[in-house]
Amino acid sequence: MRPVRQPLLAAGLATLATAATLGLAPGAARAAAPAPRISVNWFGTADVRAHTATIGGRYACGAERGLAYIEVHLGQRVRRESVTGFGFGVIGACTDDRTAGTWTATIPADSGAFRGGPATATARLVVEPNSLTETTEPLRLIPRCPGADGQAI
Repeated sequence: MRPVRQPLLAAGLATLATAATLGLAPGAARAAAPAPRISVNWFGTADVRAHTATIGGRYACGAERGLAYIEVHLGQRVRRESVTGFGFGVIGACTDDRTAGTWTATIPADSGAFRGGPATATARLVVEPNSLTETTEPLRLIPRCPGADGQAI
């Protein structure tokens, strides 16, 4: 067996010590708690007469527990104007029995009216007292049919 050089041995031991300190050593890996997540559906509806848009998506609480709600900012370029609005989606609470689900929010326009076409939504999942997860996603608003059933066309 060949003799080991002192500098090489010292460097190897220093690397192992650093890896163990950082938690990179075998067996030191721990599963991280899942983080909360939120997403926005690709399509929503625009009700021109009511000056509102309704959008939705999915959420997952991850390891967070507490009162939870969704904040939504919606923006759309209509002709040469910008139409914006803000609304809430109520989901209740993140508990051990309820860790994921769907959400919807009806957003009134601040001025003007949402119309069919591309829009951008920023949705925030807030789990009290101190968790906030945010996403900004494009979507397409579909005009709501003015018929009696109120379905999108």
